[in-house]
Amino acid sequence: MHFSSLLVSAAATFGLSSAIITGISAPATIKPGDGFNFYINTANYIQSVDDIAIAVGIAGGKGFPGALGQVTDSWYLGPEKSNIVTRIPHWTSIPSTTPKGKATYTAAIFSLFGAADAQTLVTYNVTVIIGDSTSTSYVTSKP
Repeated sequence: MHFSSLLVSAAATFGLSSAIITGISAPATIKPGDGFNFYINTANYIQSVDDIAIAVGIAGGKGFPGALGQVTDSWYLGPEKSNIVTRIPHWTSIPSTTPKGKATYTAAIFSLFGAADAQTLVTYNVTVIIGDSTSTSYVTSKP
């Protein structure tokens, strides 16, 4: 058997996958101080991507393009949360002092692409309502 055949066989056996982050999802309405699941959305991709870290923030109204507003959380992604072809949950919250009304919830994600580890910083955002209860329905960013 050729080496390349063995490699293909091993990849299929061990489930090597390549995935890319495609956006975020958050509750459509969020009560300040309540905890909720924030989701990182993913899809199959042609090469591996090492997702390093994420920071999220909230800003009243439309916020400022490309900015997080008030940073509410950040966390390490690393090998355990890279190249996963399924939504990645993270339990988080926004400060109890966040004013009610329409807001922009933004995530900035730092990743390394391909064999050369080309660095990227990509932002995604969703419009949410800061209200009296946290909804079970979610809004998802557009690609």
